[in-house]
Amino acid sequence: MGTTTEMIKKIIKTIFFILIISNIILASRWVFDGNIFFHTDIARDFLLMEDIVDNNNLTLIGPRSGAIPGLFHGPLWLYSNIPAFVLGQGDPVVVGWFWVFLYTLSVYIAYLIGNKMFGETEGLLSALLLSVVTVLQVRSLFNPYGALLLFPLFFYVLTVYLRKKDIKILLLSLFLVGLIIQFQMAFGVPILILSFFYLLYFFFKNKIFSHLFSFFILLIPLSSFLLFDVRNNFLQLNSVISYIGGQQSHGKLDLNFFQLVVLRIKESVVDGFGVITQGNLYLSISILLLFIFAVYLNIKRKRDLLNLNLFLYFYFGFWFMTIFFKGPVWNYYFIPFIPLLILMLVSLKNYLNKFLFYFLFTLIYIVNFQTNIKDLSSYNINAYEQDVSTWKFNKLAAEEVFKGEEKEFGYFIFTPDLYGYSPRFALNYFQKRNPERSVFPYEKKAVTYLVIAPPPEYGRDPNSLWYQKNTNSSSWKANDIRIDRNPNQVINFKNGFVVEKYLLTEEELKSTPNPNLIKDIFFR
Repeated sequence: MGTTTEMIKKIIKTIFFILIISNIILASRWVFDGNIFFHTDIARDFLLMEDIVDNNNLTLIGPRSGAIPGLFHGPLWLYSNIPAFVLGQGDPVVVGWFWVFLYTLSVYIAYLIGNKMFGETEGLLSALLLSVVTVLQVRSLFNPYGALLLFPLFFYVLTVYLRKKDIKILLLSLFLVGLIIQFQMAFGVPILILSFFYLLYFFFKNKIFSHLFSFFILLIPLSSFLLFDVRNNFLQLNSVISYIGGQQSHGKLDLNFFQLVVLRIKESVVDGFGVITQGNLYLSISILLLFIFAVYLNIKRKRDLLNLNLFLYFYFGFWFMTIFFKGPVWNYYFIPFIPLLILMLVSLKNYLNKFLFYFLFTLIYIVNFQTNIKDLSSYNINAYEQDVSTWKFNKLAAEEVFKGEEKEFGYFIFTPDLYGYSPRFALNYFQKRNPERSVFPYEKKAVTYLVIAPPPEYGRDPNSLWYQKNTNSSSWKANDIRIDRNPNQVINFKNGFVVEKYLLTEEELKSTPNPNLIKDIFFR
């Protein structure tokens, strides 16, 4: 009998392992094809890494925070990616393989934490579900993923401290939350505030007041923010004060307090739980009801469910704190909850009917798997030939520019956001691989290229700045680049992207372009 049971366990483990490997392969689909998503935010990160590596320009801040104007994330995500960036000589695909490694590491962490907190079966189930839920994130990782990777570790270390009351463990947990803030302020700061009040109560309850000094450990992971503010007249601190005081209204929702509370309650279930159900309302509500049922059992049986209670404190505490934030709560603010949400969901296996639990688990897995397959099956059409936000397309466009035989040329970029980060990095990439060519970004030369992204719907207005197929010029070209004639050559792409080549006369070269064009990483 024992041998049969062991054999069944080995078979189940093998099946789990095969499914996880299959999900890793699915997550690697884009990089296998030499591609990643390369929209503005990701291209900005690559330009920042390029600046750090090429110019030794060490930075104290990372990308700007979308929540509060004038606030920036830490630089830890940039520095985490730089080894892969250097190894691949700036090739985004090599960094993409590093992202696959981070994804695989997150799956292993889910197994490790699940195993330590609940048991091996729960660890395997957590790893399996996380592997399928986050497949589509791998092609476009940016700074919030660092918080996703660390949050389950922070949570586990904190629970160990609450049981052992060892100050060294507390120091580690607070250090980890400091690193989480480096990656995603909109998530890490609320978690820190919630941790402070929870621990403050814990210190007084257990009369270990000296442990309060452990919070000074945060000076290490948060030192980059402090140094930046000291060197820049407390820019970030003043931005926060200005936002709280109401002087800044950028991005604020036009809702009264009651409407905002209702919105946040809805978001906490539909959007919050939706990150593991692909937005399926019925599955999200089912998860909420299961957690409520587990709390009821906890109270009825008087059992110590520290893990579940602490998770619910952090989860709903986070959403409660968003009531005081007047702007929209984007999904990348709360995706770091994904692994812990999965861990807690899997832990309910011990409190529910086994058939009911595995039925719900399978439904969630299938919903995510179907979403992954549907998305990846349309890859060739959507991601390569049409999507200007992919590395493969931007590389293709830049390659067309460098096909010319001229030894020297200048270029200008025009994109919907005016930043032009994606084609800019691609052109930099080819410039480094063609050192014999003299390339002048945002300068007019005898040979000048205009790299023009397709217009959004509003850009089809005849008075817009965009290139129009039925006109010979646009206000951008005429007013900013000071070119007002037909190009000598036009390269049209299927998605509406256009590269125009001009052989400029001496007279045209004397007409200097607008000096205020965005040329560098702007308000990153």
